[in-house]
Amino acid sequence: MTSAQIAEVGIASGCEGGLERCICPRATICATDTLSIILLALARCSAFFDYPLYMMMFLSKCHNINNVCRRTVLREWIDFGDMHKVHRLFGIIVGIETMFHSFFHMLRWGLNADIDLLWKTTTGISGLVAAVITPLICWPMVVPAIKERLAFEVRKRLHYLSIVWAITLLFHSKSRIYYLIGIPALMYLADYLFGYFVRNSLIENAFFERYGEN
Repeated sequence: MTSAQIAEVGIASGCEGGLERCICPRATICATDTLSIILLALARCSAFFDYPLYMMMFLSKCHNINNVCRRTVLREWIDFGDMHKVHRLFGIIVGIETMFHSFFHMLRWGLNADIDLLWKTTTGISGLVAAVITPLICWPMVVPAIKERLAFEVRKRLHYLSIVWAITLLFHSKSRIYYLIGIPALMYLADYLFGYFVRNSLIENAFFERYGEN
């Protein structure tokens, strides 16, 4: 955008530092000087890189869909039998990238005296919530010191904060994130409900005996 176009938007007076063009379509991604543009590029590139990973984190846990895919020719190229490895790897990357993304946005806002965007805009509030709960979702599952101190049941319950995380991301951006996050998340929910209500069986009487006992 040119300085004249940015002035028409009314968020900033124009480009700074002798730049003929800069970026300022809305307040949360307004970068009118060279440093701000670099920081914005780092933050945005990390988000765009993560979009496919967001999708796969939910799709990799669609167990019923994966079981169907295991019976198709797709299994020749994709190991649907162990999608947990994919889920874990992508979760670690997203956990790091979320902090990376948040840091550069907040650094840019701080340097430009716009840090109040963090609590005065939907983008800032949703991003702050996502950044706070991301460590609660990821770290207990991958950091050995935390895994040893927290029971699996506690870590599992914390992991379900990923539903809150997904919902906050739907409000975070005006881009196609509604489809990129919303559709995989709904597929996961439908798959979970199908497994819970259809694939479960009620056993009236059960008797368990350990092998090797007298």
